[in-house]
Amino acid sequence: MSRALTAELFKLRTTRTSWGVTLGPLALVVIISTIAALAGDFSPDDHESELLEIAGLVQIFALVLGILSVATEFRHGTVTPSLLAVPDRTRLVLAKLVTALVAGALLGVVATAACAAIILPILSSRDIPTDTDGAEVLRLIVGNGAASALYAAIGIGLGALVRNQVGAIIGALGWIFLVEPLLTIIPGFDDVISKWFPSGAANATAGTASSEDALGQVPAGLLLAAYAAAFVAAGIVMVRRRDVSA
Repeated sequence: MSRALTAELFKLRTTRTSWGVTLGPLALVVIISTIAALAGDFSPDDHESELLEIAGLVQIFALVLGILSVATEFRHGTVTPSLLAVPDRTRLVLAKLVTALVAGALLGVVATAACAAIILPILSSRDIPTDTDGAEVLRLIVGNGAASALYAAIGIGLGALVRNQVGAIIGALGWIFLVEPLLTIIPGFDDVISKWFPSGAANATAGTASSEDALGQVPAGLLLAAYAAAFVAAGIVMVRRRDVSA
């Protein structure tokens, strides 16, 4: 297992796509946070700490990173030499899962920490009071790290299930940005989505849920972990059953 983990970490460090998917969203968070803190017009009733929710943008990129970790292997045919080095397909997927969890967690933690390091001093320099203390910032950092890690794990499962990286990414983003919003049109379904669907669970895990009916941070994290486990388990089953050259 250690050899498989070493190989996956090496791929993650040396692939330009991986760097693009991680550094790109971090740069985006820095830019948006700076503009929002400098140019935002705040009223006394505003909760300026809500600006820290900007860091949640990286969750989607963590999902994409997980998908690419698996699907790219099939697209470029590198899955064959990978399996020659690690013949156990389950072990290979689990190695990718571990590296995706670590990468996703780091992405979420760094994004939230950078967001806080930019926004809070700028607001303070503008004499704008915030309702955020150190404990709240730490809660958001840990929460977004956990949500990003679990989204990356879901991406591993999706990549193993679908294989086609374009199809997997479009399907995942379509569900998050199209299907779930359309479902909120159904009367009473908005609360169901914010509480039980992956996006709602991710927001609650990150500590940025806006709905009063959302789960608590820990229960939401457990729910999101259950989604991740289900996708990864299904992906392992498909990888073990299907011909890798298909």
